[in-house]
Amino acid sequence: MTSQDLANQLQHIATSNDFPSSSSTLVQKWSANGVGSEAVEPVLRFMEAHPDIDFGTPGALVHFVERFRGCQYTEHLVESVKRKPTSITMWMLNRVINGENEAGSKTHLIAVMRQVSHNPFADADAKDLAE
Repeated sequence: MTSQDLANQLQHIATSNDFPSSSSTLVQKWSANGVGSEAVEPVLRFMEAHPDIDFGTPGALVHFVERFRGCQYTEHLVESVKRKPTSITMWMLNRVINGENEAGSKTHLIAVMRQVSHNPFADADAKDLAE
């Protein structure tokens, strides 16, 4: 499945009345079809484009992409936060920080989070979370 296919499927459920349920169904479909780390980037870009969606706590999409921490997940997340931080991606970054054991990496990730308060593309919620 291509990145565009994944993005189209996400866009299809964007206006769902019950997004957490729709995204859970989509993630189950992806898992059954062997979708892997190629979904990380489209999911993060979708989150950037739809900061007001209730993704859940943290929701099926977050759980799905977090499975790929060894597949450049953190790097994609950091790029997303630098591009257009949202409350959900900030929450995801905080989860990565909390799980990071290497001091140098943790320091870098915290610095990325602090920079959000100066990012002109950050929404107000993301800036509040950065503080």
